[in-house]
Amino acid sequence: MKEKDMPKVDFITSIVLIVFSIAVIVMSLQMPRFEYRGANPWSVPGIVPGILGVSIGLMGIALLVRSIKRKGHNLGISKEKLIDWLHKPASIRLLLTILLTLIYAWGLIGSMPYILATFLFITVFIIIFEYNRKEKRQKKTKKMIVAIMIGLIAAAAVSALFQYAFMIRLP
Repeated sequence: MKEKDMPKVDFITSIVLIVFSIAVIVMSLQMPRFEYRGANPWSVPGIVPGILGVSIGLMGIALLVRSIKRKGHNLGISKEKLIDWLHKPASIRLLLTILLTLIYAWGLIGSMPYILATFLFITVFIIIFEYNRKEKRQKKTKKMIVAIMIGLIAAAAVSALFQYAFMIRLP
């Protein structure tokens, strides 16, 4: 990436961060508040995501202002530039990451136990991004076993953290 393109990248990134922060804030407000249990309002499960959402939003606004000052809002998008961007390996990886994340968030979460959905997401994510056709079969098998182990450990750790430390009931 060229230095002269950074204000444009900052502009797009700031928009994504602001939209993401709004979504996080809305979802944190929808989390249970345990009012019927007389819980302290500062101990509810949505407080940390809410604070993080506000922080991300403020940083997104700061990045937006800085990028506009540097003329980053003049994107100069054309059909040829967009097609050229779509063919870059980094763009393909980005789009694949977004696709996998959306499948995880909208397709897997809620339709199966959280720990299984998380295991599948992490394992498939690692396998897709670590797979190399040119490697020997033995090395590919080793990478798959490592991906499965990482998926198992991470899914179990995240589930345990949310259930026992944050006391959030997972789907």
